Amino acid sequence: MEEARDHNVLSCLQRLEMGALGFHSRDPEELLKKDRLHQLNCRVLTLRMQRNKLKVEVQRIKEAKAALDEGISPDSNGEENGAKSSQHTLPLLMARRTQLKDTLRAHHLIGGYEVVEIDSGRRVCYSLSTEYEDTYLDTYHLELDLTRGVRIHRHDIPPSIPLKNLAQENLETDLPAFLHTLREHVSGLASRLYQLRLIKEQVETVSVMETNPLCSVLVLMCKIPGEEETAMLLSLRYGDPIKALPTRVTLESSDKSLPDEPQWKEAKSLFLEVPPHRVLLALRNQGQIL
Repeated sequence: MEEARDHNVLSCLQRLEMGALGFHSRDPEELLKKDRLHQLNCRVLTLRMQRNKLKVEVQRIKEAKAALDEGISPDSNGEENGAKSSQHTLPLLMARRTQLKDTLRAHHLIGGYEVVEIDSGRRVCYSLSTEYEDTYLDTYHLELDLTRGVRIHRHDIPPSIPLKNLAQENLETDLPAFLHTLREHVSGLASRLYQLRLIKEQVETVSVMETNPLCSVLVLMCKIPGEEETAMLLSLRYGDPIKALPTRVTLESSDKSLPDEPQWKEAKSLFLEVPPHRVLLALRNQGQIL
């Protein structure tokens, strides 16, 4: 109830402020943009209050837990004091836990992104973290200008990501969807780049012949053991930019019959299901490549 009241007060103040500044346009498109800006500003203010409340609640829970722990003692007097302390503190902990869950639920409704308000709410900065197989990778940042609709002010998104096209699709109409799609793209790129690094570090005998900034093409050369020196050219194509696994695999060799051998047909299928560095390590351990 308190949060709803705060939100209503903020909404009223925001409308009064917009009226005082002369926002009386009768243009439907302009009114729609102003209404969208108003909603975003209210959301930022509400999230900031929730963030501050969350910090206070976490601190209170820590203090209550510490008080509960100190109230428990092995002697009889301690047990009596501990029981009284428990009767008083446990309901408090349960209430704080409920409030904390409600705040976290609100946080997840906007996608769980780390949001920082800038320039008194005129801009907000989103942090997009990436990870692969429980390893945290790069974190990218996107700063949005809220003064005239919703516009990208600055960012450190890699140039290979089609940020402009993604923004045109739903930046102003559906901000959570835009952020979700953008994070999928940067996560896919970060995962593929990390796989490429693992190949270079873990399978040094495999040569990287070709790749591109989006890491959607990866051409590798593997040496095949035998009396005569033979090489296998392995081409991985990533047709889906948000995925970490290739969608097409091609094998080429000077020995034309080699790609058709059963073990290489099986390896070709594995590359579509298992990260490439793991497949290459398995092939080396089996003696199929040097």
